[in-house]
Amino acid sequence: MNQSKLQRLVQYLVSATYKGRHLARAGEFDSWIEGGRIEHASKRINGTGLLAARFFYSGVISINPCNAPVELIATYVSFWLMTNAEKDDSHDVEFSLDINDDNSAEIELTIERFAEDVVLIEDMNGPFELEFQGETKRFDFGEQSLWIAASFELETESVTG
Repeated sequence: MNQSKLQRLVQYLVSATYKGRHLARAGEFDSWIEGGRIEHASKRINGTGLLAARFFYSGVISINPCNAPVELIATYVSFWLMTNAEKDDSHDVEFSLDINDDNSAEIELTIERFAEDVVLIEDMNGPFELEFQGETKRFDFGEQSLWIAASFELETESVTG
């Protein structure tokens, strides 16, 4: 499956640098979805495709600990949204800041709404059935299957003895 907008935004923040320094270490980022809502649809697209649903959600990103100023993080998020948000996505970002100590804080950012399309393709063995003009069609995720990893990282440890 393609990465969600929330996953793409987190990946952008993890790789972002300011004056040669990362905003935080990759392991300090966490993200989750709140208030997810599905709206059904049944719009044919690209001949054999189907816009099956629209998924709306709030995206939350937490960075803890974070040494970068919240204004810097918020600016990166704002610029990402200007470039990547679509018409149904929110451009507003709420944030909270909890001071850990003199050098770090926990930053939590909430993007009020992201909208994602759930697109299926015709597949005679697919698990989803829908009737179109008196004919039953079956659909599946196909190449964008939920079960296919977009990428993975393999960590190994060599033991000599």
